[in-house]
Amino acid sequence: MIGFELSLVLGIGFGILAAVMAFVIVYEAYKRHRFSGYRLWRESLLAAAFAFIVFLALSIAAGYALRWVF
Repeated sequence: MIGFELSLVLGIGFGILAAVMAFVIVYEAYKRHRFSGYRLWRESLLAAAFAFIVFLALSIAAGYALRWVF
């Protein structure tokens, strides 16, 4: 089960990196379009959460799929 644990650790690590990058990109883009306050933070955090979940899910799926290969 090392493959699953490794994919989980990599998914969390790269998911955090993707979440931070998504947050910064969306924050700067929405700030440029004159959003402010609650909506700016909400949209940025939603994008960050979505990026984290996608990277984590893809990493787990890849770990599960590669378990059958190796």
